[in-house]
Amino acid sequence: MRTKDENKKEAICRAAIDVIQRDGFEDTSIAKIGKEAGVSPATIYVYFENKEDLLNEIYLKVKRAMSSAMMQDLDEGGEIEEEFRKVWFNFYGYAVENPVDFAFGEQFANSPLVNRLSRDEGEGYYGPLIELFERGKRAGVFKDIPLAVFSAFAFFPVIGLVRNRNSENLVFGRELLEKVYEIAWDAVTE
Repeated sequence: MRTKDENKKEAICRAAIDVIQRDGFEDTSIAKIGKEAGVSPATIYVYFENKEDLLNEIYLKVKRAMSSAMMQDLDEGGEIEEEFRKVWFNFYGYAVENPVDFAFGEQFANSPLVNRLSRDEGEGYYGPLIELFERGKRAGVFKDIPLAVFSAFAFFPVIGLVRNRNSENLVFGRELLEKVYEIAWDAVTE
């Protein structure tokens, strides 16, 4: 059995993300990923069972990194609005600083290729945010709505901003981000 090299595995993951962002899921093959990573397709199968296994592992890696960034400096017992604000701006910061990984995570999250185990595990990384939401609902700060609705109104504005980041008509700055944050906050609070 061949020894696994974590640097090679990381190169394969990085190459897969790059190829998918360039060519899309449908046109991404193990051969293309191998070429981009500088390894043979057979080498990829040393690390991953198949393309779906590779993509699910990358999805979880991206979700771990994103959730870690979002929860940075979160005080689970802190004031609800202050903690929500940290999470919201951390989410924006991650998306801007990691645009390719962010786009992959968003694209793959909505793909039938993500398996149920990966989806459940990925969602599990957001436990502190879910607890903040539940605590906010109990305190009457957040609206009594399902988590999916809360997430849509709280975080989809960030996704839209990041998608349109290079638009000629949209000039980003702290003032605009503050306004968008206020819109998101107002949408989910009583």
